[in-house]
Amino acid sequence: MSTGFQTLNVTSSCTGLHVLLGSRAGASGDPGRPELALATLIGEHEAAGEAVTAVTLRLARSEDAFWAQAALRWLAAHGRRAIIRTARVMPKALALAARDHGATVVLEMAHHKLDIQRALLGPEADAAPALLLQAQHLRRLGVGVAVQLGPLVAGLHDRPGQIDPLLRHIAAADIHDVHLSVGRLMPATAATLIAALGVEAGFEVSRRYAATSSTGSWRLSARAADGLREAVRNVAHAQGLVIDGCGCAHHCHLDLAERRAYVAVQGPELFAGVP
Repeated sequence: MSTGFQTLNVTSSCTGLHVLLGSRAGASGDPGRPELALATLIGEHEAAGEAVTAVTLRLARSEDAFWAQAALRWLAAHGRRAIIRTARVMPKALALAARDHGATVVLEMAHHKLDIQRALLGPEADAAPALLLQAQHLRRLGVGVAVQLGPLVAGLHDRPGQIDPLLRHIAAADIHDVHLSVGRLMPATAATLIAALGVEAGFEVSRRYAATSSTGSWRLSARAADGLREAVRNVAHAQGLVIDGCGCAHHCHLDLAERRAYVAVQGPELFAGVP
């Protein structure tokens, strides 16, 4: 059965365990019946005794919207908070489902120029203005909206004029909540950045990561990553934006929904509320 998603990361939130789900590599567009797979994944993480209270659905492809709607229904029926994270403008049906199931939407943005945005977030990423226009629509629906800013790249986002325009646009759209994400550099990303930025600026990025081969991936040192994050944080604060306002990366303070009581992934209530 094709479920269309897999576990990408597990972290802690203000309320409990948080699981990030994304598209399964090579999965077909057929979402099958994702409820069983979703319950299985969450059950694996809860086996140690800690409740999964929040689940982020990261949507990278247009077809991800189909399994996301089924996942939203299951999460709402089982008392979990749902977060949709995407760099794509969502279809109307998914936007309404986010409203109906009390989800928060986190929009991924990396640059005000579309070619750089797509170099960092993938070829299906939409332009920041289009995402911010949808953010205003979502807020009118009563959906909490925040921004995942990144992946931040050394040699790009700490250069003058590279992050400022995007942060001004975010503030102008009346979005206040932002999380910063420092990225790693991979050969394919370096190549697309060189194409988007030009050879000199692109190679400066590679130099900052000490990228010297065509394979593997490169991370900044902890000190360099902290410096990059702090540089962007200062610009964000100057625009009146709030970084991790709830105390974690998941914008828990935007969760204003009244949902059903938590249902553990075990026993006869496992598939309660599933059509």
